[in-house]
Parts: sequence; structure tokens; C-alpha cells
Amino acid sequence: MDVPALEALSYNRRADVRAAVCAVETAALPVRPAHYRALAETPLRVVVEQVLAASGRTLLAVGGGYLSGYTDEIRQRLAHEGIGVLPRDDRAVLTLILLFSVAIPRASGTTLPDQLWTLGTPVPRDQLKDCQVSDVVLTSALQRLTNADLVRRTKAGYVLGNQFLRLTPTAGAELFEQLILLADPDSPLAESLRRRRTLRAVPMATAPDQKVHDTP
Repeated sequence: MDVPALEALSYNRRADVRAAVCAVETAALPVRPAHYRALAETPLRVVVEQVLAASGRTLLAVGGGYLSGYTDEIRQRLAHEGIGVLPRDDRAVLTLILLFSVAIPRASGTTLPDQLWTLGTPVPRDQLKDCQVSDVVLTSALQRLTNADLVRRTKAGYVLGNQFLRLTPTAGAELFEQLILLADPDSPLAESLRRRRTLRAVPMATAPDQKVHDTP
């Protein structure tokens, strides 16, 4: 991996950067800057970002610490190629947990908009079964989602797993918009989202209309 800013550092500084990169790539929870010099010091943190970027990754500020995740460009490319896409049953069960744990509580005002998704309202298994998901499908899907750390089981029910801490702000916003369109498609907010998406899809004019003057 050729990152000039990294090679320009002293041996000890390079070791600090590599340690921080390994930490944010492998940690289950946000890494505290106080534990890694390359995250606490801005010049070194910039190098950490450059090292991650060389692999299509980005540094994410999460809950007072840092984690890494795929850049939006790489995320979209992987999804387009079908890499890392969940099976249909897993997507269905995960969507239910997203709705009941995050979207509905946030829409009703019982949770704050800036609260981490992993701290959402636990969803009891029986609540998921009431959504006409067979017990066999539910059991298998929950096991796979738990193994992938996309959901986590608590005493009160299921919440989102720590992989959701690795979403970029753009990815998180897009996902929440999809939940709004799914859960309440006739709401004013859903209509506003559709208008906004339509405007983004319309290509901008190459140049504004110009008034033509007669040649003197």
C-alpha cells in the first residue's frame, strides 16, 4: 500500500498509525482517541484516513470514538455487483427489526434522532412472529443476522448489531429514508422525500437561458 504521508513519518509514528488503523478496522465498538495517539492527534489522524482511503475505507466518528467503514462509492459498487447482499429472508427480518427498533420509536418521539441505532428499542421475538414470518424462517434468519453482527439479542428482545455503527452518514440517511417510505408512504415526510429524489434525478440544464442581443 503506497501512502506517501505514511512513509514520510518516523518509525514510531508509522507504528502509531498502523495500530490505529488495525483498531478501527477490527473493533466491535468505537475506539476511544485517548487509547491511540494517531486518533488523538489531528495530523496523524489525517494519515489514518489516507491509509484507509487507499483500501476504499473511511474513518467514521461514532459515539465519541472512531470506527471504519466502506466509502459510499465502494458501498454502492459492491451492492451493484451483488457482493455482501443479504438473502431475501434475512432482509425481511432485518427490515422488521429496523422498523420496530429504530424507525417507529424515532417517528413517535420516544427516541432522539441522534441516538445510535444500536441503542434502539428491543424487539421481542413474538412481535416478529406476529408479522406473518414463519418460525423456521425467523429462526434461521435471526441466527445468520446475529452471526454477522447485524442484530444483537438482549434480554428484552433484538436490537441492531454493531455493524450498523459502520454506516457512513450518507448510508444511514438513505436507509432511514427507505424506512420512512416503507412504514408511512402517505405521510407528508414521505411525499417530501419522493419530491427531493425526483429533483435529484432530473439533470440540470447545461446553461441558463440567455437573452440574445441584436448585433450592432
